[in-house]
Amino acid sequence: MIERDSPIPLYYQLKQLLLERIVNGEWQPADMLPTEEQLQEQYGLSRTTVRQAMKEMEFEGKITRHRGRGTFVSKPKISHSPDPRFNLTAYLTERGMQPGWRVITAEWVAAEAEEADRLDIDVGAEVYRLRRLRLANNEPIGYHIAHVVRELGAEIDESHLEKGGSLNYLVETGRLRESYANRTIEAVLASEEVAEYLEVRKGSPVLMIRRRVFNTEGKPVEDMRALYRGDRFQYSVRQWPRQAPKQ
Repeated sequence: MIERDSPIPLYYQLKQLLLERIVNGEWQPADMLPTEEQLQEQYGLSRTTVRQAMKEMEFEGKITRHRGRGTFVSKPKISHSPDPRFNLTAYLTERGMQPGWRVITAEWVAAEAEEADRLDIDVGAEVYRLRRLRLANNEPIGYHIAHVVRELGAEIDESHLEKGGSLNYLVETGRLRESYANRTIEAVLASEEVAEYLEVRKGSPVLMIRRRVFNTEGKPVEDMRALYRGDRFQYSVRQWPRQAPKQ
């Protein structure tokens, strides 16, 4: 099983053997893998070799390690797209998962410097802050923090906050016709707060999507940060075929 005379490093051979057992269905998502000590004994490898193989598999999102609980096969990643025709709710539903939201806080707060700058308002101006968890089968996969300017925040129907995306309550006001949004996407490490809400370790990789919504006059009306678990989430961008240039 492990070819010790091969030029291929031992840790890489072990990694491929373990991945093969996942791919062929021997180990299913959420199944617990053998301990490092058991793998050492089974394959006759050193602790360092086994740890290197497991570390790479964790980095690639194939396994998830929980301190005090063990190592588990990762669940398939959830894919999201900025195109509304391929929204996350539809994606989850099509794959038999129950989409949902859980409101953490919905309150009026004084805008701090960063939010004041992004919303083009005065520091200390009142804004509506909404913090929610994005759920898949009741499991938190995303942590959203949205700030809305006062004139739109006053129209929010809080009874709908667990029923849809953060723009739903704005669209229903009829005041976002011909609005547009800018997005940025970057990889960050989970802070203690984010790690607690997403049920991951502090410092785990998360994907942050930052979005600002502008009204028809070009004024920002909402600023939102969405942080998604790196082990459960990927961002998909569809590229449509380019038309041939006109002759």
